[in-house]
Amino acid sequence: MVDINALRGIPPQEQDENAIKEKRQESRKEQLIEKGLERARPDLKGPQKEKAKEVLKQAINDPNMLDKTIEDLAFSVAESLQNVDDELSPEAEYFQWIEEGQQVIEEMTDNDITDNDIKHREDFLDNLDQRENDLKLYISLYQKSSSSKAKEKLEFLQKKLAKLLEIRGAIEASTKSKEEAERQQDIQEEERRLAQEYYQMLEDRKRKDDEIMFSDLEYKAALLAAETAIALAVLEKKSQENKLRQERLQAYMQKRANDMRFLHAIAPSSQIKDAYQKQQEMINLVKVANTSQQYGVYNEEEQIRRNICGAVLEYRRRDKEVPEKVLYKLGVKSFVSEYSMSEEILRKKMQNQSKEDIVKRINELRGRQNSSFVPKSMQHNRDNMQTFDRERFLAKMREYQR
Repeated sequence: MVDINALRGIPPQEQDENAIKEKRQESRKEQLIEKGLERARPDLKGPQKEKAKEVLKQAINDPNMLDKTIEDLAFSVAESLQNVDDELSPEAEYFQWIEEGQQVIEEMTDNDITDNDIKHREDFLDNLDQRENDLKLYISLYQKSSSSKAKEKLEFLQKKLAKLLEIRGAIEASTKSKEEAERQQDIQEEERRLAQEYYQMLEDRKRKDDEIMFSDLEYKAALLAAETAIALAVLEKKSQENKLRQERLQAYMQKRANDMRFLHAIAPSSQIKDAYQKQQEMINLVKVANTSQQYGVYNEEEQIRRNICGAVLEYRRRDKEVPEKVLYKLGVKSFVSEYSMSEEILRKKMQNQSKEDIVKRINELRGRQNSSFVPKSMQHNRDNMQTFDRERFLAKMREYQR
């Protein structure tokens, strides 16, 4: 039998870890369903209870399975699971995450990282991972109900899940991983600065009336993380510590993009779509800036491109926008399905055209044949990347700064 994971390049150890994680998640899901049934329908015993568990599991996995009885049962189970314990409400749990997240950041950036600090970080992230899966189960249960009350609960849970993922991202981006911390406890100035940005983002989230799904402060902190990832990638003599840090920051950025893609799948909205587009452009800026480092070739054109990518990130951190044509030339606005405003205008002008024709026309206007930037060789990069006039670009940037 062909090993699909092997063909994908996933090492056996990672395959085993993923399998164990999935098995643990499935076991947790079954435990929660059983716990919810015990609370919601204590009258169900033996075969009836087992049948109800199977029906709920099947309903969660089958989006087309809609039945009034199943709706009522799913809603009741979801309601019974909402209280984390007898003393902590769903709302209070969120603010507890913030407090503990700030504590972890402080412990991991005070130049005195102890084994207990590292363990606290790992345990907190494990808890967030578990609660992420719990919230996904609650959301699946509420989605089975068409009642207005279920829709209200869904809206709350979707926001809570988005903020949980944001808090987890803050910890992963601003603190050393277990492997990094065990190798080096010293905190560099730029690490401390990034930690302070994420700490402030969490502080801002303590407002009781906070209804924003994505924080602007997190976006600015992520821009700083992207700048750091570029700087670390091009160091001529890169230590193992810097290599680990670069990998962690890049993994964090991709994970946040995956978070946003998932959130858009369960609750499509323009807010999530815009946040995902910004995150993906940030990732692309890092990829474009580090292309030469990846292939081991350094020249003046690559250096100019790297400087421009860094300038774009810096401008956005200062609330200044860069002309879209610069992003098109860099190749970072490469995901055609995520329309910008100018593309939306074009789409409206081509209402009678197919999506394929619209995408083709957009790419023609961008001067590109492909809809994504995926460098395969240095020759490919030279063929598809345009040479930049550094002085003209910097002059234009100064104009936008005024």
